[in-house]
Amino acid sequence: MQAVDQDFLPWLKQAIPLTEHLGIKELQWQGDELTMDLSLAPLVNDKGTGFGGGVAGLATLLGWCYVTLLLDEHSRRCPVVVKESSNRFTAPITADFSMHCWCEDEKGLESFLNRYAEKGRGSLQLLIEARQQGKAAFHYQGTYVALGN
Repeated sequence: MQAVDQDFLPWLKQAIPLTEHLGIKELQWQGDELTMDLSLAPLVNDKGTGFGGGVAGLATLLGWCYVTLLLDEHSRRCPVVVKESSNRFTAPITADFSMHCWCEDEKGLESFLNRYAEKGRGSLQLLIEARQQGKAAFHYQGTYVALGN
């Protein structure tokens, strides 16, 4: 595991104040996956499980963090937006959990960085899972666009 730059999470909480209240414990790289450890407590709904909208919002945020950190690694920070996304739950989230974000297509990462270098913008498709006790409970797919400066 490799920690994300220690200044990123405080910056994120300042840039997007809502993130201060979402139960984010830690953000780190595990190989090519960006992971986020989360508390369930701020997301609990009336059924005692993770509120679907909150979980989906965290997935969207994690994908945004992935692209932003990837661009930072290459000294190319720019505005990043989510273009489209879809998600589905396979089990209720009933305890603290983690989210895992990755690009399924290794060539997709290279292609994204090349397009961005050549055209000043690029898109990247990411997959995200929410896991509790090692089992996937939520699946998300999103396309993110780096808009250049």
